[in-house]
Amino acid sequence: MIYHFSKYTQIVENNNKVVLGNRLNGEWIRISKEVYNILEMGIKNKLSISELINCLYDNDDKNYLKSLYKDMCMLGIIEDDTHQNIAYNKLVSFEMTHRCNLHCIHCCVSADTLNSKDKDLSTEICKDIINKMSKWNPKSIMLSGGEPMVRTDFFELLLYLKSIYNGNIILSTNGLLISEENVDILTKCVTSMSISLDGADEESCSMIRGHGVFNKVIKNIQLLKKNNFKRISVSMTISPKTEHLEGKFYELNKSLGTTPLIRDFSPVGRGRDNYLAFTDDGLDKVFISKKFLSDDYSKPIGVSSCGAGTRELLIRYNGDIYPCMSLSSQKFKLGSILEIKSLSEVVKKTMDFIDFNTVLQSLDYKYKQRCKQCKVNLFCWTCPGSFQEYKGNIKAFEDRCNKLKPILYKRVWESE
Repeated sequence: MIYHFSKYTQIVENNNKVVLGNRLNGEWIRISKEVYNILEMGIKNKLSISELINCLYDNDDKNYLKSLYKDMCMLGIIEDDTHQNIAYNKLVSFEMTHRCNLHCIHCCVSADTLNSKDKDLSTEICKDIINKMSKWNPKSIMLSGGEPMVRTDFFELLLYLKSIYNGNIILSTNGLLISEENVDILTKCVTSMSISLDGADEESCSMIRGHGVFNKVIKNIQLLKKNNFKRISVSMTISPKTEHLEGKFYELNKSLGTTPLIRDFSPVGRGRDNYLAFTDDGLDKVFISKKFLSDDYSKPIGVSSCGAGTRELLIRYNGDIYPCMSLSSQKFKLGSILEIKSLSEVVKKTMDFIDFNTVLQSLDYKYKQRCKQCKVNLFCWTCPGSFQEYKGNIKAFEDRCNKLKPILYKRVWESE
């Protein structure tokens, strides 16, 4: 049974070490150049792993290679007849409305107010969109906005989705409209909820989301828990002015029995207009949390594993299709769901966003050659859409590089 490196495997060499990263799932491993050459020899000579192991003399080396091979198969870096990477359709996000009952100062989509001109698609059109999403057979469908629950037909559409779709239904919400009257339907239809809070207490939350929001959302999270709904993540955007609250935010989630989700502030959408509420550094400086930059950071890092445009899609409130929210400018538009019969039509036409070099080539940076040669580029741009935030701002681009590169070198190569 011969083996080969997966088509999703990208390889970076640095001195006597080699990193192999799986672009499909984000997993990676570092091995010595000597071991990598042995594996390459086996591929070149079309050997099975058993035949390759038999070429070795030392029993410790044989056992090590056998164990390593098993690990690399589990990571999807090596494939053989019994170990294959399968790229399942992962996620469709449906922005059900562009309206919201809040006016958060950092909103990445610059959502409209409730009394803005109604742009929502009709109930029947939304049901047709739900049909097309379901037939694509994604692992998960996310309902988002704006605030999806402001639609008067939200529960009709939720029940319809539940009736025809067997995958995970994720609700992205600000949590304000959860109530005793609808909690039963929500807990029966929704697999998990992602609730944006952006604060660890009333004071920090009110700065971004408005007065009184914090206590209402906490009350509604407790209502969900009371009804035995467990899969709740609560998110907070941190910035230079709020990162001191990260520990308190984790404690809050521990007390609620929810999963904390931390996002670093980026000046996009309304965040660009209100960036002074988050940082005094200006737009030429990029925020990366002190915790991530510290030597005692213990969370694992992964390689870029973006499936936008191939395994993940975003359908906006007007039916336009994009790879994801980070790549939702007009030039990345893939079509309209109102004009196609199947989402598969769109995926066949779109570029493969898993390929780092393809994304890099689409951007006009004087530093892109430096990025191509960088020994940690697999880990730096975990989201291709992040490039767009720095396009035209070389100073911010370079500031980010100067902060991240030495940290990533330490973590990936265990060297300065």
